[in-house]
Amino acid sequence: MESLELELIDAGAEDIEADEEWVTITCAKEDFGNVNRKLINMKIEPDEAKLKWVPKETKVLDVEAARKVLKLIEALEDDDDVQAVYHNLEVTDEVAEALEE
Repeated sequence: MESLELELIDAGAEDIEADEEWVTITCAKEDFGNVNRKLINMKIEPDEAKLKWVPKETKVLDVEAARKVLKLIEALEDDDDVQAVYHNLEVTDEVAEALEE
């Protein structure tokens, strides 16, 4: 696995996370093609390969503001014309607990 990781890092991978089911490879958008080609050359066919916005900074909100933002996010995701919704809201334990109530 270590030589695989080194080859992917050489291709531009910034982070490689593995669990029992999935391996997630993160790279800059400029390196997406290189990493994808490297996987194909290694005879590894990804189940999914896509660009995704990842925030550099997250925003912590109080419970009430977080509820409003999450309600907006849910409404946007339910709209058939919206393909993807990205945000930088950090859902803290306090917010998660309040939402479960």
